[in-house]
Amino acid sequence: MKKLYIASLLMLSTSWSSAQIGAVAPDFTVTDISGNSHNLYTYLNAGKVVILDISATWCGPCWNFHNGHFLESLYDEFGPNGTDEVVVLFYEADGSTNSADLHGTGSSTQGDWVTGVPYPIIDEAQPSLNQNIFAPLGYPTINVICPSDKKIKADLWDSGGNLNHMRGVVQTNIDNCALAAGVQEQLLLNAVISPNPTGSKTTINLTSPNAGEATVSIYSVSGALISEATYSVENGQNAIELDLSALDSGTYFVSVKTDELASGMLPVVKQ
Repeated sequence: MKKLYIASLLMLSTSWSSAQIGAVAPDFTVTDISGNSHNLYTYLNAGKVVILDISATWCGPCWNFHNGHFLESLYDEFGPNGTDEVVVLFYEADGSTNSADLHGTGSSTQGDWVTGVPYPIIDEAQPSLNQNIFAPLGYPTINVICPSDKKIKADLWDSGGNLNHMRGVVQTNIDNCALAAGVQEQLLLNAVISPNPTGSKTTINLTSPNAGEATVSIYSVSGALISEATYSVENGQNAIELDLSALDSGTYFVSVKTDELASGMLPVVKQ
């Protein structure tokens, strides 16, 4: 069972009515243990479904779920190395725990929560997330957040540890929420980056149905905006050269938007 918050038990009438399933997820910006920043609405506005795991290092059910490697499987399938439709975030929500607990060497932990985890881990000394919404019944709570209306649609903890059920919940939200967010319209702007990978310069080849301006934005894998520039485009085929020589090696995401259409997030690898 989940650990129930005393605060939640004392405020059933005020917190549960607006908490979790069906609630609009409030925006947040957090920094993971590697120093990367993550903004919820940046991911949602990019059409990503966000899976937010709210757990605590001392929590037995959280540890059992963690060791089921369910989120790792979902991350592999739907994350940046898969279909790139989902962002997975792990949030350690108890401010009384510390980094040693997270790494399995402290006094309030079930084990090592870090080794082998491919998705971002957030551990704030003063938790900033609204747990009355993101974890109203305690830990673990595995929120599935929809990009179209920014509402929490499901709690993967309720799957009973069935990975196929979790995959179905995630896929349903990808199909319904991402499409409702207008991703199907965004993809109408046909854009391809080549060469990719690239050592320094690459080209966005795009087909625009109208003459006008296109805004090209480059994001880090954490969703942080690195650069943005505007280019004139003609009706038909266009080629926009990108100079990535100032960037470190790694994966980045490029978005191309006109007044009417957008490309979605296009991955590019800088060697």
